[in-house]
Amino acid sequence: MQVSARRTLYYGCTWETGRSMQSRIWFWLPLAALACAVQTAAGDEAGSYALVDARARAAPASCALSLDGLAAYLRQWVNDDSEKARAAFTWIAQNVVYDVSLRGTTQGAPDVLKSRRAACWGYAALFEAVAEALGLEVEIIRGHAKVREYEVGQRFGTSHDHSWNAVKIEGEWRLADCTWGAGWLNDSNRFVPDFKEHYFLTPPEQLVYTHFPSDPKWQLLPRPLSEQECVDLPRVKPGFFQHGLQLVSHRSARIDSEGPLRVVLAVPSGIVVTARLLRGRRELDRSCTFAQREGPEYAVYVMPPQPGEYTLRLYACERERLRSDCDQALEYVVKALSAERIGGGYPKIYASFLERDCRLDHPIHRVIEATGAVEFSLSAPGAADVIVECGALQTHLPGNADRFAGTALVQPGRVRVFAKFAGMTKHEALLEYAVR
Repeated sequence: MQVSARRTLYYGCTWETGRSMQSRIWFWLPLAALACAVQTAAGDEAGSYALVDARARAAPASCALSLDGLAAYLRQWVNDDSEKARAAFTWIAQNVVYDVSLRGTTQGAPDVLKSRRAACWGYAALFEAVAEALGLEVEIIRGHAKVREYEVGQRFGTSHDHSWNAVKIEGEWRLADCTWGAGWLNDSNRFVPDFKEHYFLTPPEQLVYTHFPSDPKWQLLPRPLSEQECVDLPRVKPGFFQHGLQLVSHRSARIDSEGPLRVVLAVPSGIVVTARLLRGRRELDRSCTFAQREGPEYAVYVMPPQPGEYTLRLYACERERLRSDCDQALEYVVKALSAERIGGGYPKIYASFLERDCRLDHPIHRVIEATGAVEFSLSAPGAADVIVECGALQTHLPGNADRFAGTALVQPGRVRVFAKFAGMTKHEALLEYAVR
């Protein structure tokens, strides 16, 4: 069973001069083959299944007492193979609860239908039975998946630990995983219902990031991956594909780093990426990471506080959602071979910096080790004015187009950078430093 993460990341801050502060695929495979990730086809088709989903969710209990009864009800609302498969997928994902105690069992479909509880085999068996009753050709796939307990980069065991399905849609085999489509397990190993459309008819080149069938033919790829190639891929979540992210600089799950690290992703316009560094399960101070848009790409800067192994977790969302919640996109294991806490880490980022696609050139470190005149340089698209504030000192940076650069007077304490954008009456906070 998978584990999912969605979280609130940023809060806004605005400022007005002279007043107080108010306080946010194709994908690249190793050894050569395929190009980068694209948005999931299943997600693009979401609207077309609205009626089927609504009818499946509204199925009366009296119609789901038997496989024939459930199939008879669902058949009323479907017109083609994909709608038949979708009706089965949605009903199962919405009505069957994941039960950890059933792991390793091979429940039959009637038992799952009666108890409404299952582990992965039970979900796959019920999908097979319902879809076949609707006239589809279905197979259960056995293999391995990067489940909750999976550690990034580890080899799979010899026994199967997951099951999902292949279903033939208009003569073409497609992939579906009702287990992962139903929800996820929290830190207490409790099931959290959370319908995930990504796992319905997932493109093979996307599902292989997390699912490795024992029979290579069920990868449905022109060239099946080896186990090592699958293991080497970063651990991704649906948000990676839904937001159209692509791997650029680092394509393997594990990264060895000497000192500060820079990870680059291709990210569509309008999408924001943020990062967190963890040691074990403990999230470290935000000064350990810094993310910013650099043209069509996002650069994520990472500064581990000391040598050791870390998890780098990346999140993505539309810029309009940044102040509420973002979706976990992918994670790497970073092994810091050496580490130096340069400049106290990276400066604090406010929401407007990311929402406005700002880019910082200098200073890139949180602590400014000087007083007096300090050089600042950044890009703030659409800004009419950029101010560096340190106590009572305020310096307007000279601007040319979207770029603002110049020296500002600083003294020990907190330094903040603000910008006033077109159509706004107040300055918005972008960055924060400390001076010592």
